[in-house]
Amino acid sequence: MIYGHGDDLYRYNGKIKHNFSSNVYYKGCPLELLTKISSALSILENYPSPTAAELNEMAARKFRLHKDQFLFTNGATEAFYLIAHLFSGASAAIVAPTFSEYENACKIHGLDYHLVDKTRFNPNDYQVVFICNPNNPDGTFFSAEVLTQLIEEAPDTTFVIDEAYIEFTDQIESLGPLVKGLNNLIVVRSLTKTFAVPGIRLGYIISCSRIIEQLLSKKMPWSVNALAIQTGLQVFEHYDRWLFNIEELLQATREFIRELSAIPWLQVKPTYTTYFLVELKKGTASALKEFLATQHGILIRDATNFQRLHGEHIRLSTQSPGANAALIKALRLWN
Repeated sequence: MIYGHGDDLYRYNGKIKHNFSSNVYYKGCPLELLTKISSALSILENYPSPTAAELNEMAARKFRLHKDQFLFTNGATEAFYLIAHLFSGASAAIVAPTFSEYENACKIHGLDYHLVDKTRFNPNDYQVVFICNPNNPDGTFFSAEVLTQLIEEAPDTTFVIDEAYIEFTDQIESLGPLVKGLNNLIVVRSLTKTFAVPGIRLGYIISCSRIIEQLLSKKMPWSVNALAIQTGLQVFEHYDRWLFNIEELLQATREFIRELSAIPWLQVKPTYTTYFLVELKKGTASALKEFLATQHGILIRDATNFQRLHGEHIRLSTQSPGANAALIKALRLWN
């Protein structure tokens, strides 16, 4: 589903003033990062390393793991397609509603996949289980304790835990360090959402060295470009200093939700992240999206294409106070 994602900003020819359709941090990437990347443009004159292995050592220091337990990819999405390639033909469970690329990757690589409810599935019935944690689009989560128990009780099942948005909540910690003791765990993470550089495309896989080696055998060379590698090197060096304050962002989210909830025809779903679902009690998500984009220069995520999500829903991600106010004002004008 190449065109199935929410951030279709490219369709609007610069007419969008406020973009609520993407979960990327709204303040943008650190100016220092932009400066460092722009000063390194001469690296484009040479090929990057085939597997971006220079990033492994920096990631290993962050997670206190061995460098052989990492594999960097062209965004988290490449990671899911690599994983599906590795498990081609296997049976898989996808805890839904969730990010569509797990399903798309399974289709392409011939997995026998099933969309399952988070409260009603047995991991032992499948060879692979995909879980987004925290989940996109609804901002719910599995606790680390619950996930660890599931993984330990199904040793013949490989668990793929997508932590792309883990820094957009204060409820959970990464399972990455657990790959030291769990050989059936694959953690996928992203650098581009937290540090607001999605155009760079940079994600990574954390797993036991055996699985990393198997994934490497399926990976094409040079999928991570030179600028992405340079971005990763800078981000890992300044990670904590450049990381946004999640408590401030969650407080802004609570205030935003409070204002949205005062609009009678909107029902905001509970969330533990800075993005959330809103069910419409009138009209359609597609019509509302068109109205906001064309009349007000505001882009939202039409969430009706999320499997196992019933009814008319949109997904919003907290933006600046001015942008949030503009959306509230526009919503009150929709008939």
